[in-house]
Amino acid sequence: MTKTTIESQVQPQKRAKVSDQFIQCWAHSQTGKRCTAKVTSREGEPIPIPYCERHLNSGDGALKVVNHPFFGQALVARYDLPAKYRMAYWGKRGRCSSCDVEDRAISYYPPNPVTGSNIDPKIAGGRTLKRHNYNGVLNPGGTGDIIQYAACPGPNEKQNMRSTFQYFGLRNGDLGGLEFVTLVPVPKNTQLLHWYGSGWWEERGIKRQDVGTKRHPAPLRDKPAKKKQRRVVVDDDECTLAKEVDLKELTKSIGVEWANREEQSEQNIVDTT
Repeated sequence: MTKTTIESQVQPQKRAKVSDQFIQCWAHSQTGKRCTAKVTSREGEPIPIPYCERHLNSGDGALKVVNHPFFGQALVARYDLPAKYRMAYWGKRGRCSSCDVEDRAISYYPPNPVTGSNIDPKIAGGRTLKRHNYNGVLNPGGTGDIIQYAACPGPNEKQNMRSTFQYFGLRNGDLGGLEFVTLVPVPKNTQLLHWYGSGWWEERGIKRQDVGTKRHPAPLRDKPAKKKQRRVVVDDDECTLAKEVDLKELTKSIGVEWANREEQSEQNIVDTT
């Protein structure tokens, strides 16, 4: 199948609604054909995880999990994907384990059982936040979920997918999911990345690094990440000023200055003998 044929078939899916009699499975085949299976409620939930049983077990064929040379595994596009392509992370609902035991679970905020929405106009900000609606975590371990392998962008990279805060499932149910959507067109073999949150790395004692490789690149930021600068006091021989200075450059300049002074001092000793 040609690239043109695949592109003509892969179109952004419509968001699932509680008014839908059934949902057409969001997944595509490995050749780009949309699955025709109908998905209905599994536990009485307003909106089910929008994958048929087959694709719950195997994952969306438009995506694939590959080995990463440094970070285990990664999620990439099997072929070119359009912007607003929808995907669902899903897992078994339960209690949160410590991050040294399970690192792929996400918090679960079940949608309104009537409207199927996570937007509540009665709550400040509109979203059903943790203090109002937290219901454990979704753990993808032992399931066919593959969105769990989407990495976090490094300092010089940017995300090309994000969660929409639209959850699937039922409060205290067995399964639950979260909708993700691509922000831009994603070329074939490009990694799918989303932001984990600023505290994720510090909590685990991990240094955030770029994840893109030659074979499976990651989208880059428009400008490289800026070097961290600190406010230090610099003596300019006339007055003391507070300036923004790169510490590496400052250390280098001080070393050069001391070398010059030692050389001058040795020369003075020679001149006086």
